[in-house]
Amino acid sequence: MLRRTAGVPQVVAGLAAGFVVLLLVLVIVRLPWAGDLGVHAATVQRLRHSLVDPGNPLGDADTPSPHYSPWVGYHWVTPWVKYGDVVMARTVPARQIPAYGAYTVAPGYPDFFLPDEGRREAAVRRYFAVGTSVGVRRGFVEAYRVQWVVDRGVGRREAGVRVVAWGPGGEVFV
Repeated sequence: MLRRTAGVPQVVAGLAAGFVVLLLVLVIVRLPWAGDLGVHAATVQRLRHSLVDPGNPLGDADTPSPHYSPWVGYHWVTPWVKYGDVVMARTVPARQIPAYGAYTVAPGYPDFFLPDEGRREAAVRRYFAVGTSVGVRRGFVEAYRVQWVVDRGVGRREAGVRVVAWGPGGEVFV
């Protein structure tokens, strides 16, 4: 009876497949839990405390869960932002402000109906970039008719700009 041995190509292919699987597992473990998996992780965490009554992992916790943090939204800007106002927003979550009736310079999601989406994204990046001059920022404000800016951290220290409100995540509204 002849014994068949794997050739070099089969061994290399097997090692490559094993490496890809290992890499995928590492990437999945490294990424933060999101969506449904986060809910399950929070449930398991709460079951460890009370096997009989785990409660609602999304709303019953006294402290924020590391697996689930609800989106607080941008309702805190609504006393000032009116329907149709334009907001310069740095982060993608802040670009969900149109849910409250305003517009953002760059969309919060891919928008194939917006022919200049790439230019708008670049304008937002440049506006918030360190070292961008006041004149360039004013140019973007005029070009897109921006009335409001949502940023994180410290408020802008430019002439004519004042902090109107601070958001729950440390965001500043000017």
